[in-house]
Amino acid sequence: MQNRVLTIKTIHDAREILKQIGVSSQGVEVMAPKAVGKSVLLYNVETAAANIMKQECLIIGADCAMSRGIVEGKKKSSNLLIMGGANKLLALITRMRHYTSMGLPQIRDQLSSLRSQMLFNHSYDRGKDFLPQVMGILNVTPDSFSDGNSYGDVKEAVDHALKLKEEGASIIDIGGESTRPGSQRVSLEEELKRTIPVINALRKVSDIAISIDTYKAEVARQAIEAGANIVNDIWALDGDQDMLNVIKANPQVKICLMHMLGNPETMQDNPNYDNIINSIFTFFDKKLKQCESAGISRDRIILDPGIGFGKRQTDNLEILKRIDEFNILGCDILLGASRKSFINNIYQSEAKDRLEGTLATTAIAYNNGVEIIRVHDVQANVRFLKTLQAINNQGFNIL
Repeated sequence: MQNRVLTIKTIHDAREILKQIGVSSQGVEVMAPKAVGKSVLLYNVETAAANIMKQECLIIGADCAMSRGIVEGKKKSSNLLIMGGANKLLALITRMRHYTSMGLPQIRDQLSSLRSQMLFNHSYDRGKDFLPQVMGILNVTPDSFSDGNSYGDVKEAVDHALKLKEEGASIIDIGGESTRPGSQRVSLEEELKRTIPVINALRKVSDIAISIDTYKAEVARQAIEAGANIVNDIWALDGDQDMLNVIKANPQVKICLMHMLGNPETMQDNPNYDNIINSIFTFFDKKLKQCESAGISRDRIILDPGIGFGKRQTDNLEILKRIDEFNILGCDILLGASRKSFINNIYQSEAKDRLEGTLATTAIAYNNGVEIIRVHDVQANVRFLKTLQAINNQGFNIL
């Protein structure tokens, strides 16, 4: 499990996190108000080190929550929640410089890195002109859940892509195989037939960034040759063992790695997680190490937590609520929530009638520093984002 910065937004959330750590019921009530805000969560700190951390936090006026039983040595390890913000964290790091054993030097290094991440806020440090990039969806499939069979002709597909660009899209995501729940896979030949002519034709008339939505290495390779800039892989390199080599061989190309449980055919058959955010973090950590070992740096990697891909309703909402936590991984984050069925679970609707729900997720993306939003309704989302930006940048003048 990866140590990380948490942004705890409510007393309720604070209580839940403290309970998960194993804090006593009395301790939960005392510490919950102090935990609201930015805190650091450390996993599996051994007893001796945990007790020293607790003592040092008390000395500097910070708080450190840990499992009951650690003080008495009844447990071997505990997760720690360190509260107090960046200044307290700096004081703690300074005090820890004299420790040379029990894993404390390593913990100190991790705290220093986490403090840097805590100080970097995507929503503000990028400047007032920052807006998420809008990725327009172009499905050249007969069975996509929202717009299947709409753009099967190459000219129709290119015309639609150009329309999305005119509406404000900076990326066009072209997919030749539906990944809706229960969808069936298509052959390599069929996917190539659907996508490559469209990419070739679009690249001849536009320099817009093109993303190929595929998990097949050969489709990715031919798409890159035709002019694609991004490979959007819902299988996150697990669908085709040669995909990593294709990305490695094309250093100008980015790769989007998505979290999914199971596969599109079965992913919604009773998905279950103990903790959805922890599960996604563990998955991303594994994938980032896999990429970095192949020489693929984080600035080439986009991470997608996979709304609707093997997720329960509660999981989807938890991801949206806590999506800012993924910023610490040092990669661009993509949110793909447009018209998805979790919105239907909030208000009954057909896919084409879910614009309002989609715009709500776009607001969350903007407020939490998400770099890319993948949507069907480009114009509405671009206008919505520009309005949010204008409101956010309004100066405060005292008359």
